[in-house]
Amino acid sequence: MKTDDLIGSLVADHANPPASPRRTFAYAAPPALLGAILIFSYVLDMRPDLGDALMSWRYLFKVLVSASIAAFGLMLLFRMTKPQHDPAADIKWLALALAPLAVSLALETLMLPVDRWSASAMGFNPEYCVTLVPLIGLVPLAAALVTLRHGAPQSPTAAGAIAGFAAGGIGAFIYALHCDNDSPFYVAIWYMAAVGIVTLVGAVAGRFYLRW
Repeated sequence: MKTDDLIGSLVADHANPPASPRRTFAYAAPPALLGAILIFSYVLDMRPDLGDALMSWRYLFKVLVSASIAAFGLMLLFRMTKPQHDPAADIKWLALALAPLAVSLALETLMLPVDRWSASAMGFNPEYCVTLVPLIGLVPLAAALVTLRHGAPQSPTAAGAIAGFAAGGIGAFIYALHCDNDSPFYVAIWYMAAVGIVTLVGAVAGRFYLRW
């Protein structure tokens, strides 16, 4: 390549820098959220007693747990885009993300008779939860992976897992509009299993898609 051509190429790259992760997310998040809502609307209905559920601490904590996972997951997502960021430093943030779940479990243990624990944990049709939460979370997962692709995560697998964790929280938050199993025991088992599935999918996808 001639010197003039090289200089011209460098100038062009400087004039058109690659999109940053945050800018990419700003473009990818709205259609991803819309896609997740459309999947929900096509497959499920809003729970008919949603108004009453909003007055229940169990339902509010279920929503809070999902929102906390999504929010902390997205925060960690942007941290993961930097090559100097060590994923091991995020353990404390993951613990904070699950703090609402720990509080709700403590309340349920104190308020619910022991002989009802098993039935509350099983709920109704738990297979719906572990199937539909990941299904709804697939589109947000794709947007999260595209965001990470515009960064340089130190560990592609860990970054993909965080993308799945955040997407699983979003899927759980949307699915909660339909689900009438509100016990924290149910949330701890089945919602977390569903989030775990999306996290695993994200880790596998990240290992290959986010590789430098």
